[in-house]
Amino acid sequence: MFSIMIVDDDPLICEWLTTQINWSPMGFEVVCIANNGIEALQKLNEYNPDVVISDINMPKMDGIELLNCIKEYDNGPLVILLSNEDDYPNVKQGILLGAFGYILKPVDKDKLKESMKKVFDELLKRKQEQEKDQKISEKIELFRERLLYDILRGKEYPFQKFDDLVLEYGLKLRRDMMVQVAIVEIGNFDDKSKELVKSGKFDELTEKVRKEIIKMVDGFSDIICEIGDMDIGILSVIIQPARNIGITEFEEISYSFFSKLLEKIKLDMNVRVTIGVGEIQKRLKEISLSYMGAKAALRHKYILGGNRVIHIKEFEFDRQQKLLYPAEREKLLADYIMAADERVFQTINNLFNEISIGSQGVLNRIAFAANQLVYNISRYIDSQYSYIKKLYDFSKFTDVDFTKFKSEEEIKEHFIYLVKDMVEVVKMYKPGNGNPIIKKACDYVLEHIDEDITLLTISNKLNLSKNYFCSLFKQETGYNFLEYVTKVKMEWAKRLLKDGNCKTYEVSDMLGYRESSYFSRLFRKYTSYSPAEYKKLFKNDSNDTKELKCN
Repeated sequence: MFSIMIVDDDPLICEWLTTQINWSPMGFEVVCIANNGIEALQKLNEYNPDVVISDINMPKMDGIELLNCIKEYDNGPLVILLSNEDDYPNVKQGILLGAFGYILKPVDKDKLKESMKKVFDELLKRKQEQEKDQKISEKIELFRERLLYDILRGKEYPFQKFDDLVLEYGLKLRRDMMVQVAIVEIGNFDDKSKELVKSGKFDELTEKVRKEIIKMVDGFSDIICEIGDMDIGILSVIIQPARNIGITEFEEISYSFFSKLLEKIKLDMNVRVTIGVGEIQKRLKEISLSYMGAKAALRHKYILGGNRVIHIKEFEFDRQQKLLYPAEREKLLADYIMAADERVFQTINNLFNEISIGSQGVLNRIAFAANQLVYNISRYIDSQYSYIKKLYDFSKFTDVDFTKFKSEEEIKEHFIYLVKDMVEVVKMYKPGNGNPIIKKACDYVLEHIDEDITLLTISNKLNLSKNYFCSLFKQETGYNFLEYVTKVKMEWAKRLLKDGNCKTYEVSDMLGYRESSYFSRLFRKYTSYSPAEYKKLFKNDSNDTKELKCN
């Protein structure tokens, strides 16, 4: 049912149109009446009608003036003019100005029905287009949030594809500028927060905080900002300098921005907010390091308390590491993991014994140490063995929050479980039982996964003959070197296709294949699926955990 406002200075005409016309079967209802254009404008915002039927000749403000005012409204109502036969010049002017149609006085009921049928069809068409636009807008926003989340997690895109995606989804990100990530956590998820979630008002609160961040950014001309939804009551805030400045100046601006933001939210909204801030990175490509730092900073609230800004850089790592565990063990543990060295598990046992002693058995401190250990190890692995993210879902390791576990033993067992999972992956991609030649060959393949790797390439790299290297690789691993190269490339292809953001030819290019058709044949042989079929399997998030066996 669409709504109508009738505007006429003649009370009899208003009454006749209201009482003598059966609007309901035509799909309309009269919601208000106005006696002139000024009164109509006053009621326009109150009733928001879909149609305005207005006389042309009225005192104070006539129908043409009213039409001109209505044109200023976005998605304003359709205007139908009422006119006498001798007033055609004004009718013509009204049509030129955008009136949808006109009805002559005295009003003929049949002609009125004909006109309103056209009005109904037009309004229905508008409604369908708006619903379609709304669905498209929601879909774009969903893709935009997914893209932003992928970027935060360190997903790599070719430069041109990245620039195209940023432009398409309107992200305020510059790959040639410094970047810093903060995570804003609203509330404490206490009883009050839980009640807000149940009532559906927590989303409103989150939106108010988002608007407060946007207003704060408007007051800082030196930064650009991108905001993303991470979870219920959790927003990611990515800031970059708007111009080329030094890192020290950017640090000062950043510190001022987040400090003032917290105070503004606390003052205006009376809500508890904790902001974890990661380290500034020199390039957008390294944004995941700042993101992990922000997450780690946020976890410090269990030690320092919330309702504050916690900068990961300002936290006294050295003092805490000496207190909770020896810092030098992190690098050793990470190297053992990436070498699939069995000593890794004894090292973990020793390390957790030291953590337990250093934290005096306090569970929150043990959880804090485990979170910090994961963060520091992941940073080291990311800097030294960056290829691992292409073959292993690193989020399984980095997204764990050990403060949620209920005992020291649970924390330790889950940490060991995570390490075992990663070690098994490393074993899969670094076969050869520790043979240094095989290790060098595998390391080269993993570090150059996006290039065209041939037997000639690797034999020259190792200063060995092709035949000797082939024989040695087969003897140590049980399969041919080129089969290993294909395996590595296909596993990365599976991750890229599963993410769903890359087309087949783009994946082929990223893997160093010159022909996408050749890549497609290899992929089908390896997985029994074409790239398109495999991608479709993971189209919905509900399918993300499917396991596919390769031939």
